Amino acid sequence: MHPIAYSKAIKDLGNIIKKSNIIPDIINVGGGFPTTYPDLYPQPIQNYFKEINQALNKLNLTKTPKLICEPGRALVAESGSTIVRVELKKKQHLYINDGTYGSLFDAGTPRFIFPTRVIQIENTPSKRLVPYSFYGPTCDGLDYMKGPFMLPSNINTGDYIEIGQLGAYGMSLRTNFNGFYSNQLHEVQDKPLMSIYEADENQNIKTLFA
Repeated sequence: MHPIAYSKAIKDLGNIIKKSNIIPDIINVGGGFPTTYPDLYPQPIQNYFKEINQALNKLNLTKTPKLICEPGRALVAESGSTIVRVELKKKQHLYINDGTYGSLFDAGTPRFIFPTRVIQIENTPSKRLVPYSFYGPTCDGLDYMKGPFMLPSNINTGDYIEIGQLGAYGMSLRTNFNGFYSNQLHEVQDKPLMSIYEADENQNIKTLFA
C-alpha cells in the first residue's frame, strides 16, 4: 500500500548490482499498484511512480535500464462489474446468484469489500444503508462473502446489485463449480462505482503511466 515498498526493493537491487558489477538492461519493478475500495484508500498512483524514479536515480547507474511494470488492479480493476440477483434475504444476509466460485472470489477468501449499488425495479431505494453479507449459489460453505456490503435497508428478493472493482480477477477466476457459471458479458460506458484517478474527466490516464 505504501510507495516506500518500491524504493526499499530498488535499494536491495542496488546492492546486488554493486556486488555483481552487472547493470541490468531491464528492471521489472513488479506490480501491486493498488486501487481504491470502500475500506481502502491508497495514495494517488503518481506517488508510486515518483518513488520508483527517485529510488532509481539514487542508484547512480552509468546507464539507465529500461523499466517495465505490472500495474494490475490500478489499471484494470475499475473496468469490471457484475450484476447479481437477490434470491433470498434473511435479516442481513443476502443469497445471490454469483459467488466465490464465480466472479466474486476476492470477496470470499481475501475478503475484499467491493463497492455496491442496488438496482430496484419496483421500489425506490431507501436512503438508510445497512451492512450485508452475501452467500453464493453453490453448496460449499466457502461460498460466503462477509463484507460488509453497504446497501439500502429495503433491499429485497428480486432486486439486483451491481458489484464493482472486479476487473482484476473477476473474470479469470470463474469456475463451473456446481454447474453455476456467469458467461454473459456486456460492454457499457458508464463510470466505475469508485475510482482512484482524479475526478477531472479530461484527465488522460496515459499520462499517469508514462
